[in-house]
Amino acid sequence: MTLPSRQDINVYDSLDERSACEHFLGKTLEQAEVLFRENSLYYQEDLMFMGVGAFRFYVQAAIRYAKSDAASGDSAIADCLAGILEFRLEHEAEELVPIADQLADTCGYFVEHYERFDLEPEIFGDVRSRYQKLQRTFLEMHRGWA
Repeated sequence: MTLPSRQDINVYDSLDERSACEHFLGKTLEQAEVLFRENSLYYQEDLMFMGVGAFRFYVQAAIRYAKSDAASGDSAIADCLAGILEFRLEHEAEELVPIADQLADTCGYFVEHYERFDLEPEIFGDVRSRYQKLQRTFLEMHRGWA
């Protein structure tokens, strides 16, 4: 995999994309994962607004972190990633087709390991059902593309 370029991250030259460039430009997946380990709530916002090509690359780092032992108790990564996936599906679903199978697998992981993220329903609502819906959608996308 080639590292995303500045243009991959900053497509429209928005303030949010420039911030994502400051944090992620030139970072490998391993280096990006360290950012999520340090402060997932802070860095996840960059995933929302970076260009879709860069998103498809750097979401891998967030997924690696989420599946690691270090993410136990991190309700922010679980809640925020669901919101990011919902947003991206709404605005650029076609662009997610190449990684739909991986995203379906990730959503399944959150469903199966839900308790480890300490998502209190009175604060976050029913995040598990959101991941179940996302998983179904990504599976349908993958089947339609494969």
